[in-house]
Amino acid sequence: MSSPLIVGLDAGTSSVKACVFQVSGEPIRQAEAEVAISAPRAGWVDLDLDLYWQSVTKVFRRVTDGLEGIAGLGLSVTSPTTVLFTKDGRVVRPGIPYLDNRGFNEVADLSAALGGVTAFQDYVGNRPIPSTCSVGTVRWIKREERESWERTAKIGFLNTFLAEKLTGELSVDPTTASYSGLVRVSMPDRWDERLTDLAGILVHRLPPIRSPYMCAGAVTKQAAGETGLPSGLPVAVGCADTAAAGFALGLKQRGDAFESAGTSDVLTFCLEEPEFHPAFLNRAHVLPGRWLAHGAMSTAGGAINWLRRQIFHELATPADLEREAEKSPPGANGVVFLPYLAGERSPIFDPSARGLWLGLRLGTERADLIRAVYEGVAFGLRQIYERAKARWGFELSCLPCVGGATQSRLGLQVRADVLGVTYKALAFQNAAAYGAALLGGIAGGVFRGPLDPNLPPLRSTVQIFTPRQRNRVVYDTMFSVFDGLYPRVKEAMHALP
Repeated sequence: MSSPLIVGLDAGTSSVKACVFQVSGEPIRQAEAEVAISAPRAGWVDLDLDLYWQSVTKVFRRVTDGLEGIAGLGLSVTSPTTVLFTKDGRVVRPGIPYLDNRGFNEVADLSAALGGVTAFQDYVGNRPIPSTCSVGTVRWIKREERESWERTAKIGFLNTFLAEKLTGELSVDPTTASYSGLVRVSMPDRWDERLTDLAGILVHRLPPIRSPYMCAGAVTKQAAGETGLPSGLPVAVGCADTAAAGFALGLKQRGDAFESAGTSDVLTFCLEEPEFHPAFLNRAHVLPGRWLAHGAMSTAGGAINWLRRQIFHELATPADLEREAEKSPPGANGVVFLPYLAGERSPIFDPSARGLWLGLRLGTERADLIRAVYEGVAFGLRQIYERAKARWGFELSCLPCVGGATQSRLGLQVRADVLGVTYKALAFQNAAAYGAALLGGIAGGVFRGPLDPNLPPLRSTVQIFTPRQRNRVVYDTMFSVFDGLYPRVKEAMHALP
């Protein structure tokens, strides 16, 4: 008899990916489909959930065709994405992902009701911003879309939606609930009565909070017909994508860390106590009694892509961009770049921050401008790392790195040099899908639980990038300039139209 297979779905804002793995951790099939988001107004982002489900069924059919022996399915989702349901389980309106800002004023009102920003952070465990407080979005709908609200019986999230489509059951997990503004992140397995009362949300409108690896239900006959998945297949509740990736990479102990490097960039640390820092986005981990602190940069890889697509069109590929940047020495001949092209999250949390090159002279060349962007991204990551060291005493010797930016040899070497940390870049890009598949394996009885010693590590080839000490002095000098620059130009940034 062949060994069972496990399936993971990684549901993002730009694409959905389904991957099939052997229980040894070896990937055997994967498929990806694009999804579209719309921006009906500035600052608003909607997700057409019917079209989204079509993309999900497409990737499931591709990876399951002709396969037998699937034992479990798990879900990894972008978080938070607000989804409203009617009493019969249909969606009320398009989903609203974390990129949306229409709940900004509502979140500010909740923060004020709790005593202000600091009081909110101390009680909830996160900053009062829409991307970590999705109840602000719900309150906006309640105020501005009365017809939608009157049809709403349940409030959920993206894994709530996917589990309902697959199994007919509603649920959510602590990693996702951590960004709702309706739980205290230190106690993420229960809705907080004080917060639900302040928000005016009745608890019976919210789905039950269940562990990510618990079985949400079994694939229905209807869902089986749409997806190609076997009817009766156990489906795990699932979790947020960064938590799934952390689970796949084995983050268990205090100070374990990894970097997810893509359009945005997230440096994640594992905590054994809910000892949060306001420069980080904080959530529960998949593992009981563990938390994750995310230092999230908004446009790390996005700044690199911006260079190629908007500024230097003649450099047609990422490799062309890197070759040009390598013509400039470490330190970019005295040019420094602030990578705040869509505001910034960690560590400054300023949506009005702007990108900036400093140090231009008549002799400045294109290569200097490009290299400064690679270095500016690394300096932003070092700011996050320095705050983690100061708050928790963390010292990294080796940092696993996943995501699209692992294809950039220059970018990873600069990161290693600037942070003084050895980078381990994994070739396999779908760590979140693997984490989701492991959750499915637990729900399906293949593994005993999230601490089962038989859980296999993610199998991937790696590239190692070690810090080069010869660059330390120049990077320390340039980092000092970078670190002090934003406070000096903040007022001018905010004055710009």
